[in-house]
Amino acid sequence: MSIDTPQSVKKTLSIDWGHLLTVMALGAWALWYLADLREASLDLENTLLVQPLIFIFVLMLLAVVPQCLRKKDLPEDLHPEKLDRVSFLKILVLMLSFALCIWGMFTFGFDISVFLFCLVTLGVCGERRWWVILLFSSLATVILIKCYQLLVPFQMPNIILG
Repeated sequence: MSIDTPQSVKKTLSIDWGHLLTVMALGAWALWYLADLREASLDLENTLLVQPLIFIFVLMLLAVVPQCLRKKDLPEDLHPEKLDRVSFLKILVLMLSFALCIWGMFTFGFDISVFLFCLVTLGVCGERRWWVILLFSSLATVILIKCYQLLVPFQMPNIILG
């Protein structure tokens, strides 16, 4: 009869450090934001929406933490895929296009920026039918702009859908 020691347990588990550090960074940011919110004002109108959402977000992050630990003897088809150069470049292009979308909201207008972001995203993700790209980008832009206008009391600069 053998008893598992901490060393034998340590040998069978591996930690996905990138995943764990990302979850920890998101949790730290959420808790900082909650502390900053509560420091600024404890008025119910200011905390009614954000505070419960932050608690839910932190609980969701805690639910993800066990996924950062993996057994080393997983079957081959359950191991995470290696990130190849093409996939890395696609992710990088999507990140940069999102950053340009945020910058472009105040430079070109919210509607043009969202439309161009949708075009780039669909192209990077593999859609090749030009009519699908144009139709989806147009519909997504109109729906996003109209929903934003209904929900938020101040106007974003728009060129076409002003």
